[in-house]
Amino acid sequence: MLKTRHWLLGAGALAAFYFGGSYFLKLNRLSTELESEAKAFIHKVSLTGIELSIHVKLKNPSGGSIEVKHPFVKLIYDDKTLASSQVKDSNITLSKFSEVNLDPIKISLSFLNLATTVPTLLKAYRESGKLNMVLHTVTTINDSLPYSKQEMISLGGGKQA
Repeated sequence: MLKTRHWLLGAGALAAFYFGGSYFLKLNRLSTELESEAKAFIHKVSLTGIELSIHVKLKNPSGGSIEVKHPFVKLIYDDKTLASSQVKDSNITLSKFSEVNLDPIKISLSFLNLATTVPTLLKAYRESGKLNMVLHTVTTINDSLPYSKQEMISLGGGKQA
């Protein structure tokens, strides 16, 4: 009787290890296969600053359905965070082999903040007519696996030669 119980406990532990390990391997594969594509546009320019519109597209090229938290977006220049989006606690479901375009994320950059924190950015903008920054997107897959991606973006059309 005691041996049978040990055999059942061992078999249960082995099954839990096998299925748990395969689940975590599948999640790890999903995090490497999930793709995000972000584009930034100048939405509005006023006397107080610039309002940016960030368009994020999430792509799921895998055969499994996943849930992704609404992405958090940061604008970075010279290793300094200029602005960031608001944090939203909402899930986005990505079916297998699908992509989702999210509603635009609005971020405001005040000229006063830019002039005091990163004067070199404004100087570069005056010379070239462009703002070159890093867009950092952060989210979580299935409430357990972190995902982040950094992309170089360029705002403004630049001056014609």
